[in-house]
Amino acid sequence: MMKGMVKIASSLLLGWMTVWSVMAHASGYKLEFQSASTLADSGDAAVVEDAGTNWYNSAGLVYLPQQLVLSGIEIYQQTKFSGTVVAPNTLPTPPGFSATGTANSYPNAFLPAIHYVYPFKERWAAGISIVPAWGLMEDYGSSFLRYDLIRIYTKTIDVAPSLAMRINEQWSAGLGPDFHYFSVQSKNAARTQVIGTPNDSLSRFSAGNWNEGWHAGLLFRLNDATRFGLNYRSKITMHLKGYSEFGFSGVGSFETNQFKLNIPLPPTSSFSVYHDMTPTWAMMGTVSYDQWGIVKAYNASNYIQPGGSLINALSPQYMQNTIDWGLGTHYKLNDQWMLRGNVKYEPTPTKNAYRDVNFPDGDKLGFQIGARYQINKKLMLDLLYGHVFVKTTHIGFINPVTATNANGHVNTSIDLAGAQLVWNI
Repeated sequence: MMKGMVKIASSLLLGWMTVWSVMAHASGYKLEFQSASTLADSGDAAVVEDAGTNWYNSAGLVYLPQQLVLSGIEIYQQTKFSGTVVAPNTLPTPPGFSATGTANSYPNAFLPAIHYVYPFKERWAAGISIVPAWGLMEDYGSSFLRYDLIRIYTKTIDVAPSLAMRINEQWSAGLGPDFHYFSVQSKNAARTQVIGTPNDSLSRFSAGNWNEGWHAGLLFRLNDATRFGLNYRSKITMHLKGYSEFGFSGVGSFETNQFKLNIPLPPTSSFSVYHDMTPTWAMMGTVSYDQWGIVKAYNASNYIQPGGSLINALSPQYMQNTIDWGLGTHYKLNDQWMLRGNVKYEPTPTKNAYRDVNFPDGDKLGFQIGARYQINKKLMLDLLYGHVFVKTTHIGFINPVTATNANGHVNTSIDLAGAQLVWNI
C-alpha cells in the first residue's frame, strides 16, 4: 500500500513540475507565493501546518507526517503608466520621437509550487520545495513606451531540499542548499525609419543560468501554544548567459550568443511568532529583513548594436534594504473548516531616480483571506484570495542602452487567488 502511495506521489510531483516549467512567469521581483496556506495567515517561519513549512522554515519539518502539498496561485496585475516618452533615432539623425499618453501592462501569471516532507527515525525529517522565488514581468505591447520597453519576463525555479533535526523538546533546526534557475527575456523597439526601414526595428535579448545558495532555520517551541521561528536564505548572484539580437525591419539582423547579464538576488531573513490565544483562535506575525542594498547595478556585456558592434551596459539601481511585516490570524470554525486572514506591508527597495517601467515597484499593502477544508483524514484543501494596494510611483529613469526617457508615474493594482491540496500520505 505504501509503495503504491509513493508511486502516485512521484507521478504527481513530475506532472506538477512539468506544469511549472511551462507556466511560471513571475509578477514581481521578490515573490511571496510559495504556499496558499502560509500566504493567507502570515505566520511564515513559525506556523507548522503542512509541508510548505520547508520553504519558510525547514526546522518545522520534524513536527509533520509524510506529506505532499501542491499549491497554485493566479496573479492578476494591472500596471498603468502615464507620462511622456522621449526617444532618439537609432542613428543621430533628427527628428527623434516624443509622445505623451498612457500605456497598460497586464502581466497575469500562474505560480505553482510543490512541497514534500518525509520524517524518518525519531528526530529527523527530510523535505523539498520546488517553487518560484524571484522574478518580474511587464508587457506594454506596441504602445508609445515601445522604445523603452515592449516586454520583459522571467522564468524562475528554486529547488530547495532540506534536512531537519529535533535537538530537544523545544529546539529544532533545518538546513539545505538552494539550486536556483533564472532566465529573462526582454524586447524593445528602435526608430530606424530615418535610414530607410519600413517600420520600427527590434532589439531583444534572452539569457538564463543556474546557481546555488543555501537556507537555514531555527524553531523554538516555548510550549504547545507558542512558537518562535527564524529563517535565512542566502544571496545568490545569477550569471546569466544567452544571446542579443538587433533586427532591422525588412533588412536583416545582427546577433551574438556571447551576451551576459548579472542579476544579484539579495539575502533575506524572517522572524515569526505564533500563539494560540484559545483552542480555536491563533494569532501570528512575521518581520522580514531583505538586504536589497547589495543591488547597486545590473551589468550586461556583449549587447549588440545596429552595426554589429558589442557594448557593455551598466544600469544603476542603488536599491535600499527593506523591512516587511505581516500580522495574521486563523480561527477553527468546526472540525472541517478553519478561516484565515492577514495584512502585510512591504516597502519598495527601489528609488525614484533609478526606477524604470521594467520594474515599476511601489510600496505595497496587502490583505489576504483564506480557508482550510478537511476533506477526510488524508486530504485538506486550502483556498486563498487577496488584494494588494500599490502606492503610485514616479518613473524618470533614462535607459542606458536606448537613451529613451520615460517620465511620469505608474499606478498598479494586484489581485490573487489560489488553492492548495495537502495530502497526508
